[in-house]
Amino acid sequence: MDIEKFGVYLVNFYKSTGGELSGKHYAIAITDFNKEHKTFVAVPITSKKSGKKYRGGFTIYCNKYQENPSKEKAFAMVSKIREVSIHRVYGDMIYKLDYEDIEKLKKSVYKVFDFLN
Repeated sequence: MDIEKFGVYLVNFYKSTGGELSGKHYAIAITDFNKEHKTFVAVPITSKKSGKKYRGGFTIYCNKYQENPSKEKAFAMVSKIREVSIHRVYGDMIYKLDYEDIEKLKKSVYKVFDFLN
């Protein structure tokens, strides 16, 4: 399997502890696939629930990428960034972020990790 940068994949974040994200979630690959370690760095995505405040990421409008999304909006949780093994990925790439969302992702990474500025 090949992992493409800015591609979205279904990932199993099972076996997490504390406030870590767990279960199956879509995730954005933000690095190239490391063939030696069989890993890549990913930003998890969660569906956006109305009335809930989200921080540390950016909003994705699902109908840009899916015909009949279960939710209108999703949230890329940049603050929950983590390394992912290829063995946690289900199937092929679901879709690839467009230019606008790639730029939102980059800005969000700089904002969350402001020590990089």
